[in-house]
Amino acid sequence: MDRSPLHHFRLAGLGLLLGLAASWLRGQAGAPFLTDDPGTPGDGHWEFNLVSTHEQRDGTHATAFPVFDVAYGLGERCQLNLVVTRLRRHDAGGPAASSLANSLFGVKWRFSDDQPSGLSVAISPQLEFRNPGSDAVARGLAADENTFVLPLELQREVGGWCLNAEIGVVRPSKSESGWRYGIVIGHALGERVESGLELHGEASRGFARTALAVNAGGRFKLTENLNLLAAVGRELHNHLGARATLLTYVAVQWTR
Repeated sequence: MDRSPLHHFRLAGLGLLLGLAASWLRGQAGAPFLTDDPGTPGDGHWEFNLVSTHEQRDGTHATAFPVFDVAYGLGERCQLNLVVTRLRRHDAGGPAASSLANSLFGVKWRFSDDQPSGLSVAISPQLEFRNPGSDAVARGLAADENTFVLPLELQREVGGWCLNAEIGVVRPSKSESGWRYGIVIGHALGERVESGLELHGEASRGFARTALAVNAGGRFKLTENLNLLAAVGRELHNHLGARATLLTYVAVQWTR
């Protein structure tokens, strides 16, 4: 394990950044951003997202569509979440491949919801698992392993400006463990539009290798129960693999 002074400096800097985020603002992240928030649909309510994402990395184009992202509220502070993805990838000079990629099941619990300070904190254990019968591993579209993720999510809001922070440990069943983290700064533009700017990162266990992406996006309220979600971005650097020169996210969200 890396225990150099640089390693401890990175951990301290990340902790300070997330601590400042938690103490300054309250906001809402989640779709269309990679950074999630402590929000839940509410007791007995549903949230359905029909999603399309696209990535460009070093001659490779990967499109996820359809992505079914469904959440259900258990009480006011808990939710169940299931994400099922169809993935298509085209490598330069080769044929395209598509299959049902790994799915994700998660549970979110907002254990702190302090009204005077406006601070909300949630924990959201998630399991990304291989789908029985899927040939995604054979086609190189999914890792041949299951991955457990345990994020901590914080949010606050002040004067119409908002910020959300998340940090989580990533534990694959076969490969090296690591971290993911993110911050979203947002602002409402009227009653029907919310805009946001995100920095989202991933890191190896000792923070020796990292990847950092920037995304800009927003939510557009179409009707009382229907929203359009969109974001676009790119990776600023990636020491874990090929750098993404384009990241896009588009979704139609229905709540009830």
